[in-house]
Amino acid sequence: MRIAVIGSGVSGIASAYYLRKLNFDVDLYEAGSSIGGRIGSEQLLLRKVDFGGKNIGKHYTRFREFVKACGSPEFEYFGLNTSQMVNGRIVKFSREGSKFFNLLRILKLCGLDGYRKLYPMARAILDDRTQGVLCSDYFVRISERLDHMTLAKYLNNRCVNNIIRPVTIRMNGAEPDECYPGNLGSNIALALDSYEQLKEGMHGLLAAFRQMDAPGSLRIFENCPVTSVSRDENTNSVRLEFLNKGIPGSEIYDRVISAVPAHRLAELIERELTAAAKLLRQIRYYPVAVAIVRYRNPVFKSDCRAMIFDNSVALSNAGAYGINDLDLVRYTFSGNVSRRTISEFSAPEAVVSLGEEIASPHFNIRGNPREAFVYQYLPEGLCAYSPYHHELLGRIDRELEQIPGFFVTGDYRRGASIEACFRAAEECVKILTGR
Repeated sequence: MRIAVIGSGVSGIASAYYLRKLNFDVDLYEAGSSIGGRIGSEQLLLRKVDFGGKNIGKHYTRFREFVKACGSPEFEYFGLNTSQMVNGRIVKFSREGSKFFNLLRILKLCGLDGYRKLYPMARAILDDRTQGVLCSDYFVRISERLDHMTLAKYLNNRCVNNIIRPVTIRMNGAEPDECYPGNLGSNIALALDSYEQLKEGMHGLLAAFRQMDAPGSLRIFENCPVTSVSRDENTNSVRLEFLNKGIPGSEIYDRVISAVPAHRLAELIERELTAAAKLLRQIRYYPVAVAIVRYRNPVFKSDCRAMIFDNSVALSNAGAYGINDLDLVRYTFSGNVSRRTISEFSAPEAVVSLGEEIASPHFNIRGNPREAFVYQYLPEGLCAYSPYHHELLGRIDRELEQIPGFFVTGDYRRGASIEACFRAAEECVKILTGR
């Protein structure tokens, strides 16, 4: 059986991994020059740094199994030593601190009404971690009951600004008035986890994936963007058209998995399935800009390695790249003000300077020489789903049945976290193989 996977981000890598475990040979198509997608890496002076996928939750069971299959790269503790601006005052959180005092801070930040509404959701996830994803049974029920209003309308302003916005901005690049209660499970799961990082980074893991020993083989086609997906009239199989290093080509496969974002998939099937493409574009994506900057001297202190900023500025987060990388800052720009301020045409140097201007009152940036930086802007970098998302996915799946042997996964299926993408890919492969 000939099988192809379109896209080599987390979802594509996970799909190829699960197929190979079942002894299927896989052709993996990547539009860019190297695999990794939004978890890709760049060289910063003498080391490689990762733009995404750095923090690995203790409850990322599927992803950790994959890491083990890649040769068990080592993890290092990352923890949570962050601060947040609340009414002009800095509030600190720490995993190393007292759980009781952290709970008191959360109660104060969200108020009794916010706590009353959020606690049952958190409890459902703590009781059953499988509920902490998009379209889980528990959150489908929440969606059917509450998705007629946004999170900004469902929760009080204190809770929205202090608790909800930091997690929707981080995971989805979206403001609370752009998010819905039924989709909150993956965000709450993120907040309830604790995190480590790979010592060698995601770039080391991607290199190990290329060499991973598995029953099925893997061929990777880089610089080979797929341009369309359609049903082959002669074989009733799936036809892929692509540009292989700029040269047009096509292949026919028995099975194909799309592992690209929803809007990219819409482009691929536009000609064949217009209705499905239109539905896919109802799924919301928002831009994100990330800069990783090396300074001559430490920027952070060990007891406060990050800060979350409010909705008045373009910078959503500034944090140490790693627990011991106090001179290496990761600036993230997302949210409404960021969208109005930063675009694909913005000069990277100007964006970095803006981040420094916002963060410098709180950290050692002024007078601390900047040695180098790398920068990435993704116009559709973060997925924010849709209201009644499970219903939209059902309609999309019914339209896609018109191409036999074509299956889809991605950040819009179970959520945007690495673990959610692995779960969605595993479920997709099970449907494809009938197992």
